[in-house]
Amino acid sequence: MLVCALIGTAQMTWGVTVPIMPLYLDSYGMAVGLLGPLVAAFAVGRIVANIPAGLALRRLPARAYLRTVLLALAAVTALTGLATSAPALLAFRLAAGVLGGAAVTVGFALLVAGAPAERRGAAMATATVVQMSTAGAGALLGGAVVGLVGPAWTFAVAALPVLACLLWDAARPAARYWSFGTTADRGTHRPLPGRRFGARPSWLLLALCAEAFATFFVRFAGEQGLVPVLAYESGGLEPFTLGLATAAGTVASLVAMPFIARWVDAGARVALLVPAGTAGAVAFLCLPFLHVPMGFAAAIVAYSLATGVIGVLPGVITGDAYPPAAAGGVIGFTRTAGDLGAALGPLAVFAVAGFAGYEAACAVLATLFVVAAGGLVAALLRHRSLATTTAAALAAAR
Repeated sequence: MLVCALIGTAQMTWGVTVPIMPLYLDSYGMAVGLLGPLVAAFAVGRIVANIPAGLALRRLPARAYLRTVLLALAAVTALTGLATSAPALLAFRLAAGVLGGAAVTVGFALLVAGAPAERRGAAMATATVVQMSTAGAGALLGGAVVGLVGPAWTFAVAALPVLACLLWDAARPAARYWSFGTTADRGTHRPLPGRRFGARPSWLLLALCAEAFATFFVRFAGEQGLVPVLAYESGGLEPFTLGLATAAGTVASLVAMPFIARWVDAGARVALLVPAGTAGAVAFLCLPFLHVPMGFAAAIVAYSLATGVIGVLPGVITGDAYPPAAAGGVIGFTRTAGDLGAALGPLAVFAVAGFAGYEAACAVLATLFVVAAGGLVAALLRHRSLATTTAAALAAAR
């Protein structure tokens, strides 16, 4: 739980700042148009940091490494409120992206490598629940605090949850996870047959990267872009009812997580990927044709559940297939692919919508859902086939 909380509070540092950034710009007479470059600077920082941060976990002591990154993230976040010019603000947001991306990458790598195999599904489901909760809590905290202390001081408040979690770690360390990469850990791991990370990328690594790219693409282009536009133009929803529908999707995902965790820990992989990919694709295909608020809201709940299921499995599969020492590199690659999807998704989908209409844009999102799930299923089946072949060859050799 501690590692999940460290990941969640790292994400809160940018969730808290979302509702206050326009007010902050206005307080210093900066153009609101600067928001685009600020978001882009943060995203670029994450893309730059993910892979090096994950690979560095092989050489650096895990606890000191993550604590240093989080302390630096808290400091940069708090100091952002002192920036009074556009270049300074852009520099702070770039640094926050680098440190935030590194913190989340390292945190997930520790979670994947350290969770017991029989509880890996529960660990990743817990991380998903914490991410969902802290994302909403961050925006709520930022909106509530800005009226009390002003936009500049809210950046300092955004750093406090990180510091609180670091104090928690000082009092009750997550001993199992801080032993990342030890000989004992490597000796207890039983990876799936096939190429190990460090040689040429395997089909499984490519499939995991494709899944991450598609998931972030759909989330940023669909959930945070195209869906609100459709909800207001043709879905019959208003800002309040869209908020209720989105909250209902989040609650449904949270309620489903314990059951998903049990199925995953019982061995379900393909059996969850196929229905989740299908449900998400169907939901997006239907959105342009749903003109009744309840129907549109039901589609939102459906794709929220689908993305929740698909979001849990990559970490579990990574832990199944790769040794602990490789987890940082794999997570770094997959998160970089995801951030690229987040950056390209809104541009591509709205370009398609402008050229061929909303139906075509939703078809693109639905196709990505199917391709992401289908590619991961194909890679898993290939690895299972290799496992069977290897087991047969070992039996024959004996």
